[in-house]
Amino acid sequence: MPVEPGISVWGALLSACKIHRRVTLGEYAAEKLFSLDPLNTGHYVLLSNLYASARMWDGVAKVRVLMKSKGLNKDSGYSMIEIDGKLQAFRIGDKSHPRSDEIYKKLEWLEMRLLESGFVPDTESALHDLDKEDKEVTS
Repeated sequence: MPVEPGISVWGALLSACKIHRRVTLGEYAAEKLFSLDPLNTGHYVLLSNLYASARMWDGVAKVRVLMKSKGLNKDSGYSMIEIDGKLQAFRIGDKSHPRSDEIYKKLEWLEMRLLESGFVPDTESALHDLDKEDKEVTS
């Protein structure tokens, strides 16, 4: 008995399409995802990232409009860091955490270590209307 692909399969295919810049196949996978799970913003963001990696900025804008028309908003990401044996979570630009000064100092230290080791941030999928520094912060 053949098995119909589900959300996991279509999501994996869409992710692979981003890596290999297979836009047409990615659009097909995205349509399947949208029909199976229409409120999952991650699918829309993945399609937008596919368009961005292919430098198809009209496609990125189209996905943003589609999300807005459906009342969907991308949840902002967050980072976690361990300080004194406790896990601390925070969102980009968030200074409300009681230990935000320590957290941002630790992040700066980590960033310097990464850059000194030759790390180059992958800004390919960052939004095209950000400057280089903002792309590096969000990637």
